[in-house]
Amino acid sequence: MAISDRLQTVKKTRVYEAIVAQLTSLILEGEIRPGEKLPSERELCEQFGVGRNSVREATRSLESARLVETRQGEGTFVTAHPESMVHVISEKVSSDAESGIHHLYEARMVLEPQIAALAAERVTGAELEYLEDTLRRQHGAVEDGGLGLEEDTRFHLGLAEAAKNQFLHHLLSSLLNSLSEMRERSLRRDESVRLRSWEAHRKILKAVSDKDRNRATAGMISHLVDIKGSEVESG
Repeated sequence: MAISDRLQTVKKTRVYEAIVAQLTSLILEGEIRPGEKLPSERELCEQFGVGRNSVREATRSLESARLVETRQGEGTFVTAHPESMVHVISEKVSSDAESGIHHLYEARMVLEPQIAALAAERVTGAELEYLEDTLRRQHGAVEDGGLGLEEDTRFHLGLAEAAKNQFLHHLLSSLLNSLSEMRERSLRRDESVRLRSWEAHRKILKAVSDKDRNRATAGMISHLVDIKGSEVESG
């Protein structure tokens, strides 16, 4: 099926965003693959039922997101670099309300135990000091009545740094950002969650420091199950 057969006429409100949404969905769903050429500007105008300015603005937006690139004299091609897709995917999933939140937590459950295992294998002394300092800051913030959310995030991303995989770090950062409002609401609502989070982090860090990947994995799974109960189920 040709790309043009899968496009729909858009309404004349925030037109370029509607075009971006359609093309992004097709890219995410694999309907338009990396390296595939988009229809010409004239064809897109006809298919969407819009003017050239709207198509050009949509193309610029997709280029900024590194989803496509325009080659002089050749046309516009899908690039869909993995790092650019991270943000788009998480935004698409988190926009699907409750089911989207569950999907994001499923993604964390897949990623973070492996991140903890890799961190246990690869962590350096300097990274351990950073993680220990982060936990001291988190505990201090909680003891002072704060949320400790910033320190919580720093800890999880610090583990990803220790795992020595920049793509995993980028992906986790995007997931945590998409869940930030839910995480903050949970911490504000239930003070016990703040302390439980710090305690779970302390156990994970001990396992990472001991180079025990199995214990680090188990600790992260237990932590994620606990925060899913406090954040998702009651959110």
